[in-house]
Amino acid sequence: MTEDVLISIRDVSMNYGTGRQDAIEHVSVDIKKGEILALVGSNGSGKSTLMKGMLKLMPFSCGEMERKKGLKIGYMAQMHTAVRDFPATVYEVVLSGTRQRRFSPVYGRRERESAQEAMKLMEIEDLKHQHVGALSGGQLQRVLLARAIAGEPELLVLDEPCSALDAQTSDKLLHLFIRLRDEKQVSIVISTHDWHFVRHHADRVLVLNHTLEYLGDISGWNGREDEHTCHH
Repeated sequence: MTEDVLISIRDVSMNYGTGRQDAIEHVSVDIKKGEILALVGSNGSGKSTLMKGMLKLMPFSCGEMERKKGLKIGYMAQMHTAVRDFPATVYEVVLSGTRQRRFSPVYGRRERESAQEAMKLMEIEDLKHQHVGALSGGQLQRVLLARAIAGEPELLVLDEPCSALDAQTSDKLLHLFIRLRDEKQVSIVISTHDWHFVRHHADRVLVLNHTLEYLGDISGWNGREDEHTCHH
C-alpha cells in the first residue's frame, strides 16, 4: 500500500447470510489521501454496506482490506430516530466524537476545544446545552456531522449526510467538505444523490449496483444518472 492510500480494498464481497445475492460482490477500490470519493447507486445497491465494511462494522465474506496504521476516521451513518432517545446534550454528543479507541471518563482540553470548533463549523454553538431529542431533523444532522469532525479525522465516511437538510443548509455543508479536503487534506467518502456535487466537486466517483459498475473521474462515466436515482 502506497503512502497516498489510506484504505486499500481488494476483491471484497459481503452478504447477510440469507442465501440471497451478496450485498456487494468483487469490489476493489483504494481510498486516497486528500480526495473526495462519491459513492452513487440506487437504494439497496450496497453503498452503506461497503462503508460499514471499510469501518470494520461488518465483516467481508471474501477479499481483503488494508488500512493505514493508526488511521483516524470520522463516521456519520444515515440518521436514525433512535438517536433522539439518547439521553445527552448536543455538546456531549459532539464531544464523544473525539474518542479514538480510547475510553476515559475525563475529556482533556484538546478534546473540548475540538468539540467547540466542530460545533462552530456546523453553526450549532447556540444548541450546545439542548437535549438531542428536542432538535429538528436538520439540526440533528448537523450535530452528527460535528461529532464526525470533532475527532480531527484523516478520513470522513458520510452516509447521505444531507438527506434531512434543506437546500441552503445542504449547500453549506457540501462546501465545508470541499474546504476540509482543500485546506486540511481530509479524505472524504460520501454517498450522495446530488449529481451536481459529484460532477463539480468529487475527485472520483464509484458507481455501485452490488458490483462495481464504474470507478474513476466523472468525465469517464457514460451511464445515465437517472438509472441510479440520483437527481439534483
